[in-house]
Amino acid sequence: MGTNTKRWLGLMAAILMLGGCAMEGGADDKGDEDEAGKEDRWNAINNPARFEGEFNYHLADLPRSGTAEREAWPSTYWATYEDSISVEWQRTGDRMSDLSPAAKYDMAFNGWRPSAEWLALRPFRRNSPVPGTDWDPAYYDGLGPLARHVSQNMGNRRDREAAVANNGRPSGEWPVETWWGLCHAWAPAAILEDRPLRAVTHNGVRFEVGDLEALIIATYNQVSAEMIGGRCNSGSGDNQVERDEHGRAIDVNCRDSNPGAMHVILTNYLGLRSRGFLFDRTYDYEVWNQPVSGYEITRQEEITVEQANQLLGLTGETYTYNRDAAKLYRVHATVSWLTESHASRTPSDASRYTRQDHYTYILEVDANDRVIGGEWFGNSRRQHPDFLWNPRRVTRSPIPNLNISDVRMLIAMSRAEPTTPGGGSSLTASGTGNVAIPDNNPTGIASPANVSGTGVVATVRVTVDLTHTYIGDLLVELEHDGVRRTLHNREGGSADDIRRTFNVVGFEGAAAGGTWTLHVSDRASRDVGTLNSWSIEIGAAGGTPTPPPADTTRRFDGQGGVAIPDNTPAGISSTATVAGVTAGTVSIDVGITHTWVGDLLVTVEHNGRTWTLHDRAGGNQRNLVRTFTLDATGNAFTGDPSGTWTLRVADTARADVGTLDRWSVVVR
Repeated sequence: MGTNTKRWLGLMAAILMLGGCAMEGGADDKGDEDEAGKEDRWNAINNPARFEGEFNYHLADLPRSGTAEREAWPSTYWATYEDSISVEWQRTGDRMSDLSPAAKYDMAFNGWRPSAEWLALRPFRRNSPVPGTDWDPAYYDGLGPLARHVSQNMGNRRDREAAVANNGRPSGEWPVETWWGLCHAWAPAAILEDRPLRAVTHNGVRFEVGDLEALIIATYNQVSAEMIGGRCNSGSGDNQVERDEHGRAIDVNCRDSNPGAMHVILTNYLGLRSRGFLFDRTYDYEVWNQPVSGYEITRQEEITVEQANQLLGLTGETYTYNRDAAKLYRVHATVSWLTESHASRTPSDASRYTRQDHYTYILEVDANDRVIGGEWFGNSRRQHPDFLWNPRRVTRSPIPNLNISDVRMLIAMSRAEPTTPGGGSSLTASGTGNVAIPDNNPTGIASPANVSGTGVVATVRVTVDLTHTYIGDLLVELEHDGVRRTLHNREGGSADDIRRTFNVVGFEGAAAGGTWTLHVSDRASRDVGTLNSWSIEIGAAGGTPTPPPADTTRRFDGQGGVAIPDNTPAGISSTATVAGVTAGTVSIDVGITHTWVGDLLVTVEHNGRTWTLHDRAGGNQRNLVRTFTLDATGNAFTGDPSGTWTLRVADTARADVGTLDRWSVVVR
């Protein structure tokens, strides 16, 4: 996401991001020629010693699994084409509430006040029907200092200029690519900064959780980091990487990161220290920076040179890629990482946005049992991390008119227990238990709990004991006074049972007493379960109840639990009916179990239009669990979303099969 420069300054690299996630060019410091020629072992820029700390390289000491102790938090990547953190992301129709995160900061800290005339102006939206005529350039002239800087230097200025020059859409591609954004800043902030938990008001300005995430992410637009690997930047129109006759990339930067170095980092940082790091998970010219949260070595066995050469497409009895290797191991590793979410008024559940990649590589070990290098094989030659990096916590914002101390103060306020005059109390109640959850029934069950007491909600804790044989089927929500908040949204896959306590945000200020209802619905066939029990604990404070704004998100489910026939272009289709809404942004939420997602073609249709969501990408990665925003696909949705939507899934190659577990049309 973005186009920028990566410079190596010894072990410490200063990453200066000019509005996106990518870093143009490779490493400036490539080491001497002799070292650079040993990219199979690892060269200077692939040496794990570039990362902070002492490392254990002895294979026998390295754990087979590990997770990060500190949980990273998901957020959107604040896309450049949407104007970065100067985007008015809420779109409720209330102009003051809908101000961008940057504009809100300008009001609270930079002395900016929007005039009534400015509030009537419209910002540029690339996905509007006629983007060259249905916005007001004066909108950008009236922005505050932070929002103006962001929009001009990190936002969609080039698209606006192209729209003006062409009186609408440009004749060719838009200048700003949809994958450009702030993922290079979100990823380090997500592992180093505390996440905001609830909305706060400061100097008369209300900051939602999404606003606070945007501001702390922006302060990481430039960050110091230790990095491993060189940027693979094919740069050609079709982004092809030149390869030898064995399928091995000729450019050593396109073999990064070295799998031996990655193995050492995974096992030391996550396995021995329970500490996360970041990687660019795509090795080509696009850059997608993601927090790495865990790993598992599912296969690790010593093999012969002949077996290694066979896996690598070579012949002979000599291993030519690393002459110092005394032993070779075949390794299969599963790496867990966090993907981006949508901007939201409440924190997104990290488990819902955790994904996995599967890698295969030869591990090279010397006579002292020390890992000294490695070589990708199989699909991992084309699908592997480009570079790994370990960021440093920032001390000041690189963006003018944005003070990181202000942002951290707001986040600390959002994490503090809310208080209001009049003292507080703890109110508890238990809901109806021992209720069977009907299979594949979106209505599900509703279990009420009657809370006695007065005051307003400060905190809500819900404890759920639920047995089920596939919790990825389940949607669990809490409702009070017409407002619903999601506790569990079909994450967890095939895991059994939900027994946990949820800290629920989004009810602050509502009346504490009354009926609270837990809704549980099973959204796919075959697996069943029971709500055994649940209870609620409310931290109540004095004051006058002010119900929170209702969540305007509507979800319309299509049929799930449908087997996808192998190698059948016709595939399967499933419909969902949208009713009761006539406008809004549309996303398609898809959950597919499949053993090779590179076989799959997924499209959605509505009123004669077709959007391609997934076109045989991802190689041998397992399962497609993703939300596709139609505004970001290059063929934007506009108009009335009501009516029938049809999802089509086709398997276009032999051998691997799967199931459409669930899918939904989500209207915001």
